[in-house]
Amino acid sequence: MDKMTKKILIVFVVLVAAAVLIFAGVRVYQQKEAEEKGQSVLPKTEVGKLLAKDLELEYPGTPTEVVKLFWRMNKCMYNTNMKEKDRKALYEQLRKLYDEELLSQKGNSEKDMYAALKKDIQKFDDDKNFISSYIVEEDDQVDYAQVDGKDEATLIASVMQTSKKSKTTESYAKYICRKDSKGRWKILGWQQITAKEAEGH
Repeated sequence: MDKMTKKILIVFVVLVAAAVLIFAGVRVYQQKEAEEKGQSVLPKTEVGKLLAKDLELEYPGTPTEVVKLFWRMNKCMYNTNMKEKDRKALYEQLRKLYDEELLSQKGNSEKDMYAALKKDIQKFDDDKNFISSYIVEEDDQVDYAQVDGKDEATLIASVMQTSKKSKTTESYAKYICRKDSKGRWKILGWQQITAKEAEGH
């Protein structure tokens, strides 16, 4: 192999190596840019995260998870100073957790329930209250039963609320969930109970 051929071969190898490095560099840059772009569109606020939930694809699998999501949404609506359109959208998400029988009851239309919710939130704000935490019974504490041929579950949740005088109170409620035709647990109803009743559950 003469000197000229060697030089041409060396130049060719160098050019190929440079091209490979440039291609690899461009790919890394594109990947990084795509990842950053993907992360930038992910919701960062609690409101955004809850509104981004697709309950058709990500519906909670147990009564406990349903009631936890119920209170996560309520805590967000009551504690957060959000835009009216976001509160309305979050309320519509909340209704997806309700059983059809509950939604069909008198006074439970979308319009009526939202009006009642806004009124309650306004009073909550005026009184300078704050939902600090909530606890929902775990799956192994849930009572299951068959009622009229349908699966039902009963569970207790407690909510800690702080008032303007920094006084903390704890309230309890019993929730009844029922499986719908798609096998999803929906909230059929709830009622306030005492601490003693909650302990005896």
